Amino acid sequence: MTVDLFRAIPESKLAESSEGYRRQSTLRIPSNVPYVVDNLWEWLRPDSMPSRRHAVYASGTPKLALENASAPLANGDCYVACRVVVGADEIRVAQLQVSDARNHEDIRMISRWLSRHSREFTEISLAERQVLALLFSPGLRQKELEELRQQSQLIQNLCAHVQEHSTLWPTASTAPNATSGELFFELLGSALYRLAPLPAVSPQISTNPNMR
Repeated sequence: MTVDLFRAIPESKLAESSEGYRRQSTLRIPSNVPYVVDNLWEWLRPDSMPSRRHAVYASGTPKLALENASAPLANGDCYVACRVVVGADEIRVAQLQVSDARNHEDIRMISRWLSRHSREFTEISLAERQVLALLFSPGLRQKELEELRQQSQLIQNLCAHVQEHSTLWPTASTAPNATSGELFFELLGSALYRLAPLPAVSPQISTNPNMR
């Protein structure tokens, strides 16, 4: 089984990419969603799905990879579309139905619940508010959030609501396709991936040496 994944990197980085890339061991907190949402998504994440905190973002086609490229370009440099070379059994893959997780309905769902229960936040004890504050801190692990859930009825209620109504993981696909849905993968164990440059794909994006 093969997995069609593509990334675009600056042409100047091709030489170093030949060495391959390993799983990022440290947490990288996604910046496109609120911390509380990221924490709840990680708590809900099935074992079969990749963690967004250790994920590599990719695209389903070379053209989309070029359109999604964001690495800084030096003057005269350009993006080159590459195929991700990795075994299908060495990664977990997920593709969302939205092009960016920041547009996912879960965020509005969670925000509405927090708004409806805002008065309860002010009526709980200081000790429980301190527990609750941790829910909004970056990078809570599944076990850590579960421990908080056991300490706070309010967090229990929120988790129950999100567990019932969240659609992020239930609607995510593990079979990448050529749509623009946000696509990411996580390397397993000591696996690494390499990038194989493809022939020029339109559009080719480059910087203008004459631009300031």
